Amino acid sequence: MSSRIFSRRAALKVAAVVTASSLVLTGCSRGDNEDSANTGENTDARIASVGLGDADTLLALGITPSLVAPWGTEGTVPENGVGPWSQDLIGDAKPDVVYNTSSGFTADILEQISASDPTQIIAVNQAVDTQAKKALENIAPTTVKPEGAEDWQIPWRDQVATIAKAVDKEDKGQQLIEETEESFEKFIDSHPELKGKRAAIVMPYDGKIGLYTSGDGRGQFIESLGFEIPQSLEGEGGEFYRDIAPENYSDLNDVDYLFVLDYQGAADTLKKDPTFSNLDIVRQDKVVWLNEEVGNAMSMPNPVTIPWAANKFGEALK
Repeated sequence: MSSRIFSRRAALKVAAVVTASSLVLTGCSRGDNEDSANTGENTDARIASVGLGDADTLLALGITPSLVAPWGTEGTVPENGVGPWSQDLIGDAKPDVVYNTSSGFTADILEQISASDPTQIIAVNQAVDTQAKKALENIAPTTVKPEGAEDWQIPWRDQVATIAKAVDKEDKGQQLIEETEESFEKFIDSHPELKGKRAAIVMPYDGKIGLYTSGDGRGQFIESLGFEIPQSLEGEGGEFYRDIAPENYSDLNDVDYLFVLDYQGAADTLKKDPTFSNLDIVRQDKVVWLNEEVGNAMSMPNPVTIPWAANKFGEALK
């Protein structure tokens, strides 16, 4: 993960651009094997999951991917490439892991994907331009985000539906969507006092605070829990986050709850910041601190991360 930004998302916007030369991968075309694409019933199928959180959705559908592209860098995530929310689902399986897909589908990354010998590639919550898709299709039939969806910002319901259709498990996908929506409803029913409360979710980095808007999965997450993000904090232009400099920290007083996601210990630094500590919302004890894993889960909302993160929110609010 980038050491500068509070999540990979901003870096991903830039890193998604790949040159044509970096996409050239010779000697690994699997164009003749399209008939072997996974239908959810083919036990010989090998599915490479290269979208952020796509592996979680496959696991929830009952499919263990043969390759996973994790959200973090080597050494910062479990060896099997999935987060704590999916460890029970993946069990003892040890899929191949390919790192740094956020930097684009370079020749090296394409070689690693090809070496895993997939019969199908799932790259839904990912940035895949025309050249990258062609390169991936040369390895195996590839499923990407629906037309019109933003890179890295596909709504979780669409992510589930797209992946479920690709693996011929549409009924199971719809079931997962309904069960996931129920997890939000259960949270709201368990915390009726929170419904309609104004809230913001932020992550400190580099001496300032990044605030997630309703255009980001984390902002959408707290809204799905029943909170409302004040329009005054939303920013302009539909961006998924906005920076708040220390001189504007007082803007955060316009909420009933402030959720702060840690990032590499930045939360500890913020707690010691006198400008932040003197805010009304801090003095009134309305700040809820959440660890980095919760932020990672929220950055890739899916049927596994959502109920896991909702439980963490419930624990933090007790």
